[in-house]
Amino acid sequence: MKHKPVRTIRHQSKSKKKENTSYVFFYRSIVIASVILIVGVAGIVLYNTSQPTHVLGASTYLADSGDSGGSHSSDQEKPDKVEPTDLIEPTDVPEIKQEVEKVQQEVDKQTENNNLQSIEVQPPQEGSDSGKVILNLRGNTTQELQTPVSNTTPVTQINTSQAGTVSVHIQGPNAITINNGPYTITTRYPVVINPTDQTMAIKTPSGVTVIKTFPTQVFQSLPSQNRLSSVSSVNLTDQQGTPVYQAQGRQIRKFLGIIPVSANIQEQISAQTGQVVQANIPWYYSLFGFAFSSI
Repeated sequence: MKHKPVRTIRHQSKSKKKENTSYVFFYRSIVIASVILIVGVAGIVLYNTSQPTHVLGASTYLADSGDSGGSHSSDQEKPDKVEPTDLIEPTDVPEIKQEVEKVQQEVDKQTENNNLQSIEVQPPQEGSDSGKVILNLRGNTTQELQTPVSNTTPVTQINTSQAGTVSVHIQGPNAITINNGPYTITTRYPVVINPTDQTMAIKTPSGVTVIKTFPTQVFQSLPSQNRLSSVSSVNLTDQQGTPVYQAQGRQIRKFLGIIPVSANIQEQISAQTGQVVQANIPWYYSLFGFAFSSI
């Protein structure tokens, strides 16, 4: 009778040892799997970071300028984008500069006479090296001026308290550029300027839509998770009657707070509210967002 309790204690001790061994094996397995996962993700991230031209993530959201039905899959998209090869290099000869300055002088003249209601800048058509500047004057009259392509001399500009100077240039076929600080925005739509209240709009098939925020405001006020470390291109287009910036650039975050990771990002930003409407980010930012911190 005295030996039975001792046997019971021994059996319980062996059972606890087995349980402890199981727990240790389980926790070790979790730690090893976590290390393998982290190392694997870090390897994939660093590999993708070394591919500067590859945009990761879901199918791109960029939509064709004439589309009013939202985004498409990547094999159906025709981004409203002007390739750099289509733009005119900044090699204005004196004659071109003089022609553009004549347009500026006429705009100033009509403005001083309080005769100018709005200015419409139209891009050149295919096969033409000149765009149009249409002055809408009082009394329902218009004055049309042919303006040569110029990348250095703006045809007109506005001054805003929030974004500073915003200038308009006539570019290559179906292209107008809008310069604001360090940013150059490309659009294929005519740009409409109101000289009285210093506002700018784009003229699309949906109508004339006012641009209420410009890139110097937009990119500085974005939340950290959407802020781009560098901007490579900005295209101004229209979606269902709303002007939007389609921006592409690179964003740097820190993996585990240590390793800097750079990835290509595409964002669609409302030109009226300055808020991100949609973003295309790498899959590992979405899946392992907790492991990446903004810089």
